[in-house]
Amino acid sequence: MSAALPLSGIRVIELCWVWSGPLLGQYLADLGAEVIKVEWYKRYDLYRTRGVERMAGRYPEFIRREMSQSFHGLNRNKIGVTLDLKVEKHRDGLLDLARETDLVIENFTSGTLNRLGVGYEALRKANPGIVLLSLSGFGSSSRLSDMRAYGLVLSALSGLEANIVDPETSEFVGTPTFVASDPNAATYGLFASIAAIVEAKQTGKGAHIELSQLEAIAHAATDNDEDLKRLAKSLGLTAEFESNTSTVLRTADQSHVCVAWPSKMTETDIAALSKRVQGTTIDAATTLLNEAGVQSVRVIEQPAEVGAGATKEGTLITTIHPTTGPEDIVAAPWWIDGHRAPLRKTAPTLGEGNDYVLGSLLGWSTDDRNEISNFDVERRHGSK
Repeated sequence: MSAALPLSGIRVIELCWVWSGPLLGQYLADLGAEVIKVEWYKRYDLYRTRGVERMAGRYPEFIRREMSQSFHGLNRNKIGVTLDLKVEKHRDGLLDLARETDLVIENFTSGTLNRLGVGYEALRKANPGIVLLSLSGFGSSSRLSDMRAYGLVLSALSGLEANIVDPETSEFVGTPTFVASDPNAATYGLFASIAAIVEAKQTGKGAHIELSQLEAIAHAATDNDEDLKRLAKSLGLTAEFESNTSTVLRTADQSHVCVAWPSKMTETDIAALSKRVQGTTIDAATTLLNEAGVQSVRVIEQPAEVGAGATKEGTLITTIHPTTGPEDIVAAPWWIDGHRAPLRKTAPTLGEGNDYVLGSLLGWSTDDRNEISNFDVERRHGSK
């Protein structure tokens, strides 16, 4: 086993789209797992056209769906297969594949897999040791379980966006274009899935893990002590609490510094030091904070000053995609025994792994595989 591929020998079925689930799948693939991404020609991952929306009509759809660098950067090292889970033969094929699979990941609305006939009970019947990780927006036990949700909805509901305020006026600044909930959920999902795989290998019993993306991002959103302060005052107790927060401050020369306040500092101390920082230059502010034993970092205003690849050689990987040609994608941000996770293959074109998955793994006949391929050929023929 390569030191950089500790999950070699683990097979994962990815029933995911957009960001949170596919990012989790990429983490697992980068660690060496064989990740089989399931899509269908009428219902493929929306990220296949992320960033190339305006190309609609200018290219045939079977070309445009392979042009997104966002998709390429989230789906490297995966194998792609096309199955229509509304068709019985295709559902049976998925369950057959599950017999030799360690983990299934999905990020659809709660109950979707059950409606398709491939929920946890069906998977467990096929393979008692299989793990299903569901990354729904709210979890099946939530009163919002049937609600469809995207990253910005979850960030807003968690309270995270309410904390995006002007540090001087405390006024709400606005919704970020960067969605925090998706990568956050993928990270939680990685921990949970690897732990469950280890347990299943030891006991032979699988599990269904449900992860609420809303609750996951709420962990990053709840750092407001106002309710606790009001309670303390009502009990006649002190309302000065130790801090464990960070703040972005603007200095007098219009630079910004991100400050991680130590827990030993009270809000009174923080307010006094913040005022001094805001009244001086960025260099003087850094010195002032260092002398006070407070960690800080200057906020880079221009992307050209840093950017991917600036911190360590090998951060950017040059790939050659069969449709778009040479392009750079960001490597996995870890090293194992000094080795980066290797790039084993580019993101899959739609259905490129059908012969391997349907033929080699499932034993489907050439005619059965051609039936799927012909479906796409017919759609291509109708494309402009």
